[in-house]
Amino acid sequence: ITSDGGDTWTFEPIGEDDFHLHEIAQAADGRLYLAAEAGMAYRSDDGGATWVELSSPYEGSFFGVLPLEGDAVLLFGLRGHLFRSADRGESWQPIETGTEAMLTHGLHLVDGSLVIVGSEGTLLLSRDDGASFELRPQSDRQALATVLETAEGALLRAGEFGVNRLPLDGEER
Repeated sequence: ITSDGGDTWTFEPIGEDDFHLHEIAQAADGRLYLAAEAGMAYRSDDGGATWVELSSPYEGSFFGVLPLEGDAVLLFGLRGHLFRSADRGESWQPIETGTEAMLTHGLHLVDGSLVIVGSEGTLLLSRDDGASFELRPQSDRQALATVLETAEGALLRAGEFGVNRLPLDGEER
């Protein structure tokens, strides 16, 4: 933590065990979420000044978190595990993914769809605000570390193959 613009820093753990933190994401209302290893997840309702440990639906590592509309949030990670909460992470429901691949990154698309990507060329697509996902594995099976949507509406993927366009619905975007 710094209070002098970064001139000095102090270490302040956010939890008792302080496991590796993998991703931080901000909801539209400013709430922050952290995905961490060993089934740990956290939420901050005050801009990161304090953190609440969320009840975990899984003991394996989480690599990504994606806030949705209202109080909904997705949490995902090892072995294709994906969970959805409708109450800011107080309770979780498992979402079937059809894969055991590691899930690494999630993205809101301009059209309202959600995309989650991961190892083994895994791409999950949701058109119902994360209530369900369709598995769309990439034929090259190369790991997808992250994906983004450009201003032109193209999807770009980055991973072990470099950076290139990501086909969705069988067409280049």
